[in-house]
Amino acid sequence: MNDRDRAEVTHFFAENARRYGYDPRSLGWIKGTQEPRFRVLTAIGDLEGCSVLDVGCGFGDLYGFLRRAGVRVDYTGIDLCPDLLEIARQRHPDARFVAGDFGEARVDGQFDWAFESGVFNYKVSDHEAWVRDMIRKMLRHVRQGVAVDFLNDRGGFLSNGLYHPDPIDVYRVCCQLSRRVILRCDYKPTEFCVYLYKDTKAGAGNVFRGYQAALGDILKRPGGSRP
Repeated sequence: MNDRDRAEVTHFFAENARRYGYDPRSLGWIKGTQEPRFRVLTAIGDLEGCSVLDVGCGFGDLYGFLRRAGVRVDYTGIDLCPDLLEIARQRHPDARFVAGDFGEARVDGQFDWAFESGVFNYKVSDHEAWVRDMIRKMLRHVRQGVAVDFLNDRGGFLSNGLYHPDPIDVYRVCCQLSRRVILRCDYKPTEFCVYLYKDTKAGAGNVFRGYQAALGDILKRPGGSRP
């Protein structure tokens, strides 16, 4: 993201935060739409006891969602807008928040999982290349996987100022970054998300080892059966 885009995006969210305070409108969302989105994003894997990086964390609502769900994580959120982070720190004093542009910032350490929700909605220069570079960087900083969401181009609502990609185009890009990718278009007509996994090595039967481990857990449960 170049300096001009960075300044425009920061100004947009800062003005919203001053106008609305802690409110979905500050993030460009509609009230009541957040929980289905978070449920799908966090269904990428078992997050219990894991370290989590939330790119474009806003108010840190993803952390609040996980806490309400009883999922314990070591959470780090990063966001461009100091006004949003000020509210996030007030709401979640036990979480870690970093101010900065993830695409440009130095990010120390590795995380188990990384998430992005809404960051890619607002068009910037060379948007497709920027999205690809952001996802690639997220993958570099995780041990297990990345979940990202987008607005759908088939949801009946399109805006010139927002990014509404074709889900299949995004899936193809993600398949260039990881061999193990899941596209989910099953939860909202206006949105979709993609899971990208780091564990892309195949084991017995030429099945991804991460999937084999999950399948093994299912089969150990009472009444478990092989799909």
